[in-house]
Amino acid sequence: MNHRAPVFIITGGQGQCKTTFLHLVLGLIVGLNVRVRGVIAPGHVRDGRRSGFTLVDLATGGHEELCSIDPDPRCEAHGRFYFRPEGLAFGRRALAPPDPRETDLVVIDEVGRFELQGGVWAEQLDRLLAHPHPPMVWTVRRRLLDTVVERWNITNPVVVDVGAASVMATADAVMDAVWEWREAQTFSPVPAPPVPGDRIAAPALFADTAAGAPRSTPVILRRCYGPEE
Repeated sequence: MNHRAPVFIITGGQGQCKTTFLHLVLGLIVGLNVRVRGVIAPGHVRDGRRSGFTLVDLATGGHEELCSIDPDPRCEAHGRFYFRPEGLAFGRRALAPPDPRETDLVVIDEVGRFELQGGVWAEQLDRLLAHPHPPMVWTVRRRLLDTVVERWNITNPVVVDVGAASVMATADAVMDAVWEWREAQTFSPVPAPPVPGDRIAAPALFADTAAGAPRSTPVILRRCYGPEE
């Protein structure tokens, strides 16, 4: 198996819609028989300020409240958020190391300062990266990007900046990585579902969004971090 399946990192500033961008990318690929595991964490706003997050298990569609700004003695405090024990347990189950024969893509929304401090999903990230893994997609705040890459020694990140990137091109690159991963599964090959042509066709729901990026827009910003750097 390929020990160096890429890690796509969707990055941007605070409030720059990284999760929305990720949701659009996933919307373009879920109809292509991609077996996705992991979590996406849509946020909530109260009085114009982020007030909490819900966690969605992408493999099952189940969801659980992850955290909020409302104090609760049962909860694990990180910064101004109180993380519910049920939400943390739910996310840790969703981020257990996957069976590579049954998983094409792992998604983690998001990796941030709490993980850098050893909390929330830090242990799950360590386990995921300790073994051969499918392609992964993370969301990371731009100011933490270099620190996250260094902390988890990611030698082959594909950095996707939401301020410049195309949703369509990102989904296309993720699918290329998925095809390569499937072909590498010599012990249990998985046939790739037929796709018209060799690029992704946007479902009607996302066509306007995908078409919104001008042709001159740089679609993916690639940065490789190796020992020599």
